[in-house]
Amino acid sequence: MVGKVDGPKEAYWYSNSLYVDFNTKRLLIRGMRTLDINNQLLEHYKKYIGEPDLINIETISESLNINLIIFQANDQRDFHTIIPSGMSSLPAQVSEDNKNWEYTELIMYLPPSWPVAIEDIIDFKDYWPFGWLRKLGKFPNERDTWFCYGDTIPNGDPPEPIANNNDFTGMLLLPPIREDEGFSSLMLSKDKTIQFLVVCPIYQEEMEYQLSKGFGALLEKFDEYNINDIVEINRLNTCKQG
Repeated sequence: MVGKVDGPKEAYWYSNSLYVDFNTKRLLIRGMRTLDINNQLLEHYKKYIGEPDLINIETISESLNINLIIFQANDQRDFHTIIPSGMSSLPAQVSEDNKNWEYTELIMYLPPSWPVAIEDIIDFKDYWPFGWLRKLGKFPNERDTWFCYGDTIPNGDPPEPIANNNDFTGMLLLPPIREDEGFSSLMLSKDKTIQFLVVCPIYQEEMEYQLSKGFGALLEKFDEYNINDIVEINRLNTCKQG
């Protein structure tokens, strides 16, 4: 566990962000700077995921600006892919032994029925994945820490359910095994390689099991019950007794 996050409580992007079709991303919007996405990262996403559809641009932030790139479900990928952009613009505070985790980016997979266009997101039960990705994208820089596979991030202390439509109390970071092998890391230069991590909501019992038994043991539980990395708000709790 790398520390707790006070998770988002309301859908706040209506007042501090701009939602546009991705193809208009380079237009200069009056009163704000143009959107800056690393071209190597963008080409990496296009190669392995496809063309992005939408982007939610954060216009007001006290720290890093975290924009959300949205790849909508299609015939080739029957789930939405959400990638926050901006986290890897700054190095995380890592030890010499963990230099390969100095730069990371996150991913979350949502079922095709999940609303991803702003006009379809009615309340917080639809919004929380986007809010959590934005929170986590800022977390290493704000807390002088770093992320890697197996990290858990509880929602508060003590952990609380992340939304009123589910009982998840935190997030687990997974390797991107859904993607082709070449996706998992991207070398931008000899001094900068980005690692990709999948954000998966988990139950309190699963978080406690991971902390006591280890990351591998929890993954075995997921395999036993056929749990995958696409968000499913009513999925089985693999570690709940009875």
